[in-house]
Amino acid sequence: MLDRLFPRHADNTFGGHRAALWLLGLFIALKLAMSVNSILNTASVAAGADGLPLDSYGPAATQAVLMLFALTALGQLTITAIALTTLIRYRAMVPFIYLLLLGEQLARRFIVQDYSVARTDGIPAGWYVTFGLLALLTLGLVLSLIPARQRPVAE
Repeated sequence: MLDRLFPRHADNTFGGHRAALWLLGLFIALKLAMSVNSILNTASVAAGADGLPLDSYGPAATQAVLMLFALTALGQLTITAIALTTLIRYRAMVPFIYLLLLGEQLARRFIVQDYSVARTDGIPAGWYVTFGLLALLTLGLVLSLIPARQRPVAE
């Protein structure tokens, strides 16, 4: 299993289940859309999807929060570009990129919990999206580690 997670050569061979590639493509598409949206519509994402009460902050604090959201989105866009490159050109690295993305998402959740901020009423929509992405990444990692069935060779 370690050889699949950390392959000796970063080539375009992939030995896992093909569904893992499709799930990675879906994840990349979602993260690209989310990242670009967070960069272009930072205030509406922070207030809507993440449920932050921006109106209750002072102007300087609001500007700082929005800057951090946009910077985080840029970082997400960069990681997503690396994942896209992996999917297109370096498929041997797919299990590793799943591990990296899953670790990043889990670390984010712990940091968000540690720096808990008062939110607007109810559970923000971003909470459901985050846990959906965690489930998608976990399933993709498992599928990428399961060896693909060999098709019978016709004689």
